[in-house]
Formats: sequence, C-alpha cells, structure tokens
Amino acid sequence: MTKPNRILPLTLLAAAFSCGGSATVDEFRANAPTFEKLAIAQNDGDMVEAVADAAPSAAALTDASAGPDCHPHLFVRTGEIVGRVNRHFRKHLHHVEELIARNPLADGQTKTWENVRDGVDRKFTMTKTVNVDGSISYSFELDLAAVATTGTPAFVKVMSGSLTHIGPTDAEDSDAGAGALVENKGTVTFDFTALASVTAHERSSGQITDTFDNVHDPVKGVKRSASIALTNFVPEEGDAHGPRTGSYLWEREPGVGGKLQFQDTAILFCLPNPAGVQSDLTTVARWYKASTGEVHGRTDARATGGQLPAGDTWMGVTCARGQSSGAPGEGFWMMKLEDSTGATVSSQSAQLGTEPCDPVFGAVPSATDNKTDYDFTAAVTFPGEW
Repeated sequence: MTKPNRILPLTLLAAAFSCGGSATVDEFRANAPTFEKLAIAQNDGDMVEAVADAAPSAAALTDASAGPDCHPHLFVRTGEIVGRVNRHFRKHLHHVEELIARNPLADGQTKTWENVRDGVDRKFTMTKTVNVDGSISYSFELDLAAVATTGTPAFVKVMSGSLTHIGPTDAEDSDAGAGALVENKGTVTFDFTALASVTAHERSSGQITDTFDNVHDPVKGVKRSASIALTNFVPEEGDAHGPRTGSYLWEREPGVGGKLQFQDTAILFCLPNPAGVQSDLTTVARWYKASTGEVHGRTDARATGGQLPAGDTWMGVTCARGQSSGAPGEGFWMMKLEDSTGATVSSQSAQLGTEPCDPVFGAVPSATDNKTDYDFTAAVTFPGEW
C-alpha cells in the first residue's frame, strides 16, 4: 500500500527551516559579499585580488585610446573597464573580507563585525532570512566612521545590498554542492561619495550598483553575469568627460568565454575635434577559449553625435587571439566613418597574420561598404554559451 505524502503548510515549512538554531559564523562568511563573488573578468587573470595595483592615470588612458595610427584598441579598452570596475569594488570589499575573518560581536540571525583600522571605525552587519521556497537571503550593510576623540562615531553607510543563496546551505560560491545546483544572486550598491566623506584620500565619487547572478550547474558548468549601473560616477583617476551615468552588461563562463556590452561617452581622437566634444559610444566585446587553448576575441564599436555630422557614424572593430590567460594580442583593427546613407567617407585598417579574426564571430566589417557591418541590435552570444 502506498503511503500518503505528507505536505506541510507553507507557514510550518518556513518555521521548520528557521528553527534549527542560529546560523553559524561560517555560513554567514560563505554568503558575504566578497571579491570572488562580485569581480567581473575578461580573462582568467582579471579576478586576481591585487589590492596594491596602481590606477592608470588619465593621460595613460588617453594615450591608449589614441595609439599609433589611430588604433582604436577596443579589446584593450574592454580590459581597462573590467580592471576599473574591479579596482573600485575592492575599495569596499576589502573592509568586508577583513572584518568577517574575525569573530562577530553577537550570535544569532543578525551578526555584526566591528574593527578600527587606520583611524576608521568599520562596522559590517548581516541578517539572515529563510524564504518560503527554502532559499536563504542575507541583507548586509557596511558602515564607516572616522574615529572620534570624544562622543559616538558618526557612521556613514558606504555599501548595502542583499544576497540570496539557492542550494545546499553549506555550499560556498565556488562549490557546485556535491551534484546540486548552487546559485548566489543579489544586488550591491557601492557609494563612493559616502566613502570619500569618511576617507580623506578617496578621490572617486558617485555610485555603482551591481546586480549579479552566479549559477553553478553540476552538468553545464559555471555562469557568472552582472548588470552594472553607474550613477554620476567618477573614478579615482578622474575623467575628462565628467561624471558618467550608464550601464555595463557582463557575462562569463570561466574556461569557456564571455561578453561585455557597455555604453560610454568619448572624444574621438581620429577625427577633427578642436572643441573636444563627446560622442556616444556603444561597444560589444565577445571572447571564447578555442580548442587549441587560445583565447579568441572580437570587439565592435559604434559612435554617433559629438563632432560627427548629423547622421554620420564612426565604426570600429578589433580582433584578438593568443594566450590562454591574460589579454590576447590584437591582430586586426579597422575603423571607418560612414555617412547617413551607409557609404564610407574614410577608413583605416591594419592586419597581422593570415586570419586574426575568428569567423565564428561573423563577417568582418568592410572598410569600403556597410554590407557586413556588425548589427548592434542582434543578440550578443559567444561560442559554447549555455
């Protein structure tokens, strides 16, 4: 005889999840916002934690974008954006990682860590909530205060957000959970203006909000994605274009490939522009790891407005292939100016090797017509993506 299924009401099910005592410190640590969970990457070496890395100067970034023979350096530019985002994430996340390595001040479903370093009082708080579907959410907040000689420290919220963990509760972000799917997703807001109000040497300002989703499938592998929104953001090295408000869309499967789409404003150095006005730039970067172990990549860009006549479009493409980690060498570049009919006004290009552009990314744009121009309205994919 078949035994009847026992189904608990949702209220009892939620209670069953929450009555197992307070969460362990290790469980909180495994679900805290860390560099490993939030860093974005174009190549295998991009996620190495390099706290002491110096930020590139504004002049260096300008020189790289101009380059010899007006090389657009689109693949290099993609790497610069990845490095800039990670470098600014570290400004907040290193406080979190240092604090959670210690013992919290109190036990329970809310845990708080606090420590003073270099004249700054740092406090990080996490609260665990068990959801009806069995997933677990952790809300968190990082507060900093300049150490006061008298009175209570004036804490400022510099980072906040939440992370929802789906899967075995003891499985960390880098673990597929012994054959089970593990997913960590959430949103983090980094406030650099608030950070600068506490740390005198901080030069960045504005906010970055990172909406991330890290999926570890035991069959398909790992997929990491993020939607990154910039609000009046100025990096620590400064920006000749002023505060930026825009967005980056990023996805990567380590050992497989990835993509990054970003919108930007930039001065086009290869066109007459004595007033230094800005154009609107859209860039799509794609890359994957070939069967030979090499990384093959291609980046396409389009710019309008600014010093460009109404209806004209600047188009650029860079192809790269090479080493299995780190940025592959750029073997082809082409840039051109098209009028409102799509006819080429002027163009430049250069190539190294016999086939620097992998045909898997589609036809290479022509320097003389628009028949094979990249379609910026098409879905962005990379080989092997799931």
